[in-house]
Amino acid sequence: MFATENSPETATLKNGSVEFGPLVVTTMVSLKHLLQSDPISFYELVQKCRNGNHQFFGNSAQKLKDLALVQPGGYVHDSIRNIVVSAVTGEGSQLVLGSPVATS
Repeated sequence: MFATENSPETATLKNGSVEFGPLVVTTMVSLKHLLQSDPISFYELVQKCRNGNHQFFGNSAQKLKDLALVQPGGYVHDSIRNIVVSAVTGEGSQLVLGSPVATS
């Protein structure tokens, strides 16, 4: 059975996309861990999600692959990108991680 837009298995995000609910939850757990343990890689992921041409700094691409936030070759899956751009606000060192889910 496939999840539909009105299904309890989906979540509508702030950017208007509809994503699989369990993916949103697990991605947010990874993002919270990443922000606490490696803020540079968190920043790099946000930059890549906001600008697909961004080149990762240092070994951040490997760290992000290890957390399954980035695919081989540095590609960010559309669902991960939607979650990140919906959850993160701010710029530079002032990035804030919040809920990616849109409110009614």
